[in-house]
Amino acid sequence: MILNSLSLYYHNKLILAPMVRVGTLPMRLLALDYGADIVYCEELIDLKMIQ
Repeated sequence: MILNSLSLYYHNKLILAPMVRVGTLPMRLLALDYGADIVYCEELIDLKMIQ
């Protein structure tokens, strides 16, 4: 039941997936302005966070 409701959430949505060096906040905001329904931030690499 939960899986079915999750698939409905993404049904007919335009999604901008994470992209390295292009998924910055200004790019995500621009994508939302141009019609993207869902945008994600880029991947975090934990080693860089530790240093």
